[in-house]
Amino acid sequence: MNTFPQDSTSAYKKEKKTFRQCKDCPLVPSTTKTVAKIGMVATLGASAASGILKFKGARPLHIWASFAFIGFTALHYAVSQKPKRTAK
Repeated sequence: MNTFPQDSTSAYKKEKKTFRQCKDCPLVPSTTKTVAKIGMVATLGASAASGILKFKGARPLHIWASFAFIGFTALHYAVSQKPKRTAK
């Protein structure tokens, strides 16, 4: 015996929340998050590869990739912050 309504799939769908961006924020969340994630993956890979492999420019590449990873992480954190709620 089926106790669910006929269209049970639509009964459990959640509505997608829209992102409320602050008025002064120049960062667009969808594209900036994607860029930050890609940058984090690329710099982490470059840092790992330069840490393992031995070639002439490995040490400077490792240092600069590590700094870039920290920068992309900070960017990702800044975009992921929810805007402050203003009092009515």
